[in-house]
Amino acid sequence: MPMINCPDCQKEMSDSAPACPNCGKPSKTEAHQSRPVSIPLRIGIFLIPLIFSWFTLRSGYTKKARIISFAWLIISLVIVANQDNRTSYSSSSSTTTTADSSPAKAEEVLQVNIGEILNDYQANEVGADNKYKNHLVKTTGIVTSIKKDILDNLYVTLGTGASFEVPEVQAFFDDSMNNQLGQLRKGQRLTIVCRIDGLMMNVLAKDCVIK
Repeated sequence: MPMINCPDCQKEMSDSAPACPNCGKPSKTEAHQSRPVSIPLRIGIFLIPLIFSWFTLRSGYTKKARIISFAWLIISLVIVANQDNRTSYSSSSSTTTTADSSPAKAEEVLQVNIGEILNDYQANEVGADNKYKNHLVKTTGIVTSIKKDILDNLYVTLGTGASFEVPEVQAFFDDSMNNQLGQLRKGQRLTIVCRIDGLMMNVLAKDCVIK
């Protein structure tokens, strides 16, 4: 192993030693191994640290340069993560606000004389369906029967009060209306809100409630 003299203390030392064992002065070889971080590399580390920070791991760059570059890499990742979280939260808040600011519009209820409904279905079933079917209708008629069908569904038939009237409105009610329907009497006036379901002997009306 070649020996050289330390330029400071003039003591002998190995030419491969990083520093003089006597006075601690770094050898010229070690000093030459430390190279500065170039300006292009600095710009690359600042703009795209995920790629350019790794260049400082090559031989010759100081520990300080590596610490600074990888510290900036970590800071950059944290900033990007926070921005993504804010964007997601902002998008979610915007969607919620939009949904909250446009409440569902209440469905319109058509108020129609029961005689008009029955006459329209007598005259033209297709035209009457176009006018009433699947729409909520509020009407008042005379009770002609309070019954159950073969499936035990509760219903009330209503008409204008005319004798032998066909068709009538056949209004179906939920089982929760059992007590109220049990108090009805033939011949009394009754106001209902129902969804018209078309003609089948009578004008069928479902989801009915008493008003």
